[in-house]
Amino acid sequence: MRDLVFMIDLDNTILDNDGVKKDLEARMLAILGDALAARFWELYEIVRNEVDVIDFYEQMKRLRAEAPDDKKAIVDAASDALSDWDFGSRIYPKAIETVLHLKTMGLPLVLSDGDPVFQPTKIHKCGVTEAVDGRVFIFAHKERYLPAVELQFPANHYVLIDDKPGILMRSKAALGAKLTTVHVLQGKYALDPKLAVDYTPDIVTKNFSDLLSYGAAEFHKG
Repeated sequence: MRDLVFMIDLDNTILDNDGVKKDLEARMLAILGDALAARFWELYEIVRNEVDVIDFYEQMKRLRAEAPDDKKAIVDAASDALSDWDFGSRIYPKAIETVLHLKTMGLPLVLSDGDPVFQPTKIHKCGVTEAVDGRVFIFAHKERYLPAVELQFPANHYVLIDDKPGILMRSKAALGAKLTTVHVLQGKYALDPKLAVDYTPDIVTKNFSDLLSYGAAEFHKG
């Protein structure tokens, strides 16, 4: 029986995903041009609303199917750029160091929302997969799967680290006092009033790296 299991989000927790999106917007515009780039982001929202996660490969497939024959090579070039994207420059400062610090106190794993192809590739390219010894789990609505995570990784206590307050609230409802919730105030969702919930997390930090100063006892607050 482990003492602590740390369930760590990726986007806007370990990785500056807002910054990644800005980089993508510039690169897609440069490759696709105004019209196709605009359609790329329209499909981004359409696919996200349909499947409830971001799925770049699905939207690229749709964009290529819509494109005139003389534009398909351009769409293929954009798809290649997406596949080869380097996420390393957008890792938050000391994020990997923080994961390794948590590893000295318990078992860290990545629990992320996303599609089953692009998201794990992104996590791997960030260097996070190696830091958590391959324990990477991708779900839509991760809070629904916490009992399965609990079954696979039995522990005295669990810690969920995320930027979205709603996920933290619903996770607390699922696991109760055996879970400590950590709200990291990074990224556009962390303080979005549209996503505000009537819930106070157990721990609130400005940056993920603030957890470098925490010891094991501080995570037993659930």
